[in-house]
Amino acid sequence: MSDADGHRRPSLVMRGAGILESVAMVLMVALVLSIFYSVVAREVFKLSVPWAEEVAAGLLAWSVMLGAAAAWGQRRHIVIDVLLRRIALGARVWISVVIECGALLLFYVIARGAWLMMFASANNTTTALGISFTWLYLALLIGTVAMILFSLVYLVSLIRNGKAVIGQTETKSEWTTS
Repeated sequence: MSDADGHRRPSLVMRGAGILESVAMVLMVALVLSIFYSVVAREVFKLSVPWAEEVAAGLLAWSVMLGAAAAWGQRRHIVIDVLLRRIALGARVWISVVIECGALLLFYVIARGAWLMMFASANNTTTALGISFTWLYLALLIGTVAMILFSLVYLVSLIRNGKAVIGQTETKSEWTTS
C-alpha cells in the first residue's frame, strides 16, 4: 500500500491504522446516536437522560484518540512542510528523524501522564453511571501508545531506507479553493 506521497507503507501499519479508523468511526456513529436520543427524549418526550452526556463524553474521547492514532499511522495529520521540501534530500532525512524522535518524546510524555492519571483517578467515578475515569484516560493511553508504535515503525523505515517522510516529488492537492 502507498500513502498520498506514493511511499510504500508496511501493510501491518496500514491494517492497524485501518482498524483503529473503523473503530473510531463506529464510536462516532454511536456518539451521534446517543446525542440524538438525548435530544429527542428531552425535546419530544420531556424526559431527562442524565447518562447521555457521560456516554457522549466517553465516546468522544475514544473516537478522537483512536482516530488521531489512525491518522498518525496513515500519515494524514496536517503538516506544514514548505521549508522541509526546500532542503536537500540527505538533510531532509535527518531532519525527519529528529522530527520523528520529537514526536516520540511528546507521545511518551502524554502516555506516561495518561498512565499516572488512570491510577490517580481510579476511585473517581462519573455522576450518572458511576464509571471510573480510568476508562477515559485509557483512551488517551491506547491512542498515544498506538502513535508510539506507528512512529517507531516509521523511524526504523526512515533510518533503514533513507527516505524522508516528505516525498521527493510534488504531491497532488487533495482539495483546492479555486
